[in-house]
Amino acid sequence: MEFKLAAVGDILMIGPILRSAKQQGDRYAFEPLFQKVAPYLKQADLVIGNLETPLAGRETAYTRANATTGFSMFNCPDELAPALRSAGFGVLTTANNHCMDRGKKGLIRTLQVLNDNGLAHTGTYASDPGADNHIIVEVKGLKVGIANYSKGTNNIALPAGEAWRVNTVTPATYGKIAAHIRRLAEQVDVVIVCLHIGKECRHVPLKQSRELVNLLLANGAHIILGHHPHVLQPAFHTKDDKFAIYSLGNFASTRLYKNAATKCGAIAQLTVVKDDSGKVRVKEVTYVPTWATKIATPSGMSYRVLPIPQTLKQPEPGQPAADRQLMRKVWKQMSPLLVEKHTLL
Repeated sequence: MEFKLAAVGDILMIGPILRSAKQQGDRYAFEPLFQKVAPYLKQADLVIGNLETPLAGRETAYTRANATTGFSMFNCPDELAPALRSAGFGVLTTANNHCMDRGKKGLIRTLQVLNDNGLAHTGTYASDPGADNHIIVEVKGLKVGIANYSKGTNNIALPAGEAWRVNTVTPATYGKIAAHIRRLAEQVDVVIVCLHIGKECRHVPLKQSRELVNLLLANGAHIILGHHPHVLQPAFHTKDDKFAIYSLGNFASTRLYKNAATKCGAIAQLTVVKDDSGKVRVKEVTYVPTWATKIATPSGMSYRVLPIPQTLKQPEPGQPAADRQLMRKVWKQMSPLLVEKHTLL
C-alpha cells in the first residue's frame, strides 16, 4: 500500500499580498496566488501546509505590530481557506508563532473557518484534546497520524489554565513529545510530525533542532516536516528510509528581512509505502522548488507562487527580468540543501 504526500512550508499572508488580492466590494481573490503550483499539489493524495496566519475576521489593518514585543501580528480574510482547498490542500498545521496573533477568539475562529471549508487541521484547539492532540486521517487505506508543535507564540501568553490550546515544545518537554509520538505510532500506520522550530533565516539547523528531530525519528516518526526559519534547510533520508527536512522555506510570502532566500521554498513530494511485512518506507522524494514574487498583470501587480524549473524553462509573463535573474541565482545557491544524505544530521 502506498500514497503520495506533498508538503510545503510557511503560508505567510503579509499585507502587500492581501492588498494585491483585494477586489471590489471588500472581496479577496487568493486563487491566482496558487494557480501555477496547484497542479503539482493536486498530484498528491495528501497535501500539508503550515498556515501562519489567523483567520480572525474582517479588519481594516490585517498586519500590525505588537506594541509590547514589536513582532508583526497577522490576520487574513476568510477567502484564503477555500483558495487553499481549491489548490489541493487537505491538512493545515496551525501551531506556530503567529497562531495567537488575534488572541483566543482569533484562534478559535480560525479553526471554525477551516472546518467550514473542509480543511483538516492540527496543532491548535478550540476545546481540550486531552491525549488526542494530533489528527488521524485515512489516505489510500492507510491511517496517517499527524502531530504539530511550535517553539512558541511570539511571547503572547496562552489563556490561564488553557496551555492545551497550542501544542508547544521546548527542550524541557522533548521527552513528553517523544512519548506522544510513541503513543500515536501505536494507533496508525504512518506518523508525520510537523515542527515549527529553529531560527529565522539560518540555513543550518540549530543543535537543539537536530536533537529533537533525531529523538522523534527514534520514537516512531516516519516523516518530519520543518518550518519557521523562512528559508530552506537540509533534508535527509535515514538508512531505514525515514525522511526529515528541517525547513521547507516559505511557500507564500513577500521578501523578508531584505533576504532574497525568503522568497524560495520547496514542495516536497514523497511516496510513502507500507510493505507486506508492515514496514513503512519513504520510497521516493522529489522537490518542486518555488519562488514567491509579484508580477505585472492586466489588473496591476499581483503575487504568485511560481514553480522554479518550469519558470526557468518558460518565462512567466509579467515577471521582471531582474526578479527572474534573482530567482535563478537564489535557487542555484539553495539547491545543494535538498541533496539527500543517508545519515542523521
